[in-house]
This record gives sequence, C-alpha cells and structure tokens, in this order.
Amino acid sequence: MRSAIIFALMFFFILSWNYQPYMDVINGARLEYLQAVAETAISEAKIKGYFSATDLSNIQQAVATHLGYPVSEVQVQGTTLPTTRGNPIDIQISIPTHINLFSMAPASNQATLTAYESADSEALNPS
Repeated sequence: MRSAIIFALMFFFILSWNYQPYMDVINGARLEYLQAVAETAISEAKIKGYFSATDLSNIQQAVATHLGYPVSEVQVQGTTLPTTRGNPIDIQISIPTHINLFSMAPASNQATLTAYESADSEALNPS
C-alpha cells in the first residue's frame, strides 16, 4: 500500500513537471496571436482616431473564436472617444490562461496585452 501511495504522489509530480513546458509553449503562442491582433487593430484604428463599439466587439469575437474561449471570457477595451492627430489611442486585450496543471498559489490566470499608438486622423485635426 505504501508503494502505491508513493507511486501516486510521484506520478502527479512527474506529470506536472512534464506538462508545464507544453503549457508554456501554448500560452506563448496565444500571446503572439494577441500581439498580432492588437497591432493590426490599432494600426486600423489610428486612421480613424478611435475604436468603435463594433470594432471592439468584432475583435472580442475573433479572439474568442480563434483561441476557443467563450466570448464572455475575453475582455477587450480601447479608446472609444475620437482623438485628435498625435494623441495616443490604446487597446487592451485580456484572455484567460491556465499556466499550471496544479495551481499551488492563487493567480489572476489572465494574460493581458496592451498596445499604444498615436492617432493619424486628418479629419480630427483641429487646425
């Protein structure tokens, strides 16, 4: 019986030790995808000078669909008020992550990526 208990405890330790590098790679790929989405979205929004509610909703839907999360678990925030040329606009995308197989400490389990850019909209230039 003692051997079975030791085997069970060692099994979970070894499983976690072997599983962790794969989860790190998967989460890294997710963050690379988020970076590409954020850069594309902000390069399109800087022309207008803001993100419309439809833009943010479409980004949220696309990220959730691509990464396999429910839409309610993906959070997207951005500059929704029109800004003049040269002023900053930003977007922030958060997704849930499950980094550890066995979580020993409480964590936020959220990966957040924020991107900033200056607005290029000529239409909003006050001069």
